[in-house]
Amino acid sequence: MIDLILSYISSTVLLLPLIIAIYRNKYLTIEFRILFLYIIGAIIYEAFGNYWSIVLHKPNHFIINTFTVFECIMIGFMYNQVFRGRKIKKLTYATIGIYAVFSVIVFTERLSFERYNGMVSAISCLLVITWVFIYFYQLLQTLQVKKLSILPMFWISVSCLLYFSGTLFLFLYGEMILFNKNMDLYLELWNIYYVLSFIFRIFLAIGLWFSKTPLQLKSSSK
Repeated sequence: MIDLILSYISSTVLLLPLIIAIYRNKYLTIEFRILFLYIIGAIIYEAFGNYWSIVLHKPNHFIINTFTVFECIMIGFMYNQVFRGRKIKKLTYATIGIYAVFSVIVFTERLSFERYNGMVSAISCLLVITWVFIYFYQLLQTLQVKKLSILPMFWISVSCLLYFSGTLFLFLYGEMILFNKNMDLYLELWNIYYVLSFIFRIFLAIGLWFSKTPLQLKSSSK
C-alpha cells in the first residue's frame, strides 16, 4: 500500500515542473527546452508504466529499460548545450551515441529487454554524474553569478547529482535482488527510488522557476 502511495506521489509531482516549464516557456533556452521534452517523456513513461504494472498486473521492465536510455540521451543533450569548448561537446555527443548503441546490443544479446537490466541503468547514472561534475568544474572556472541559488542549471545539476548518485546503488543491486527473488527487499528499493524521484522532480521545478533570471536572459539573447 505504501509503495503505491509513494508511486502516485512521485508521478503526480511531475506535473509541477511541467506547469512551470509551460509558464516560463518564453524564457526557456535550448537546454531547458530539452529538459521540457524530457519531462513530457517522463510523464508518458509514468502513465504507461503504472498502467502496465498496476492495472494490467504485468512486468513493466521493458518500459523502464526504454525510458532509462531515453533519459540518459536527453540529459546528455541538455548538458551539451551548457558545456563550453568543441572537444567536450564532441566527446559528449560521441558518448551519447556509444551508450545508445551499447544499450541496444545489451538488450539484444542478453535478451533482457523485457527483464530488468541494472547494467544499462548503472552506466546511465555514471554518465549523468560525470556530466554534472564537468558542469560544476566549468561553473567554478568562470562563475558569472554571485548567488548560485538563482542559477537554474545549478538546481538542475544538484537534483541530477542527488538522484543519479542515489539510484546508482539501487540499479547496481536491484537486478541481483530480483534474480534472487527477494521481492520484499526489491519493493523496499523501489520505495527509496520513489522518494529520490520526488526530490529530483521538485528540484527540477525550482530550476525551471529560476529560468527567468538576469543571467539566464542575458545568455538566451546571445
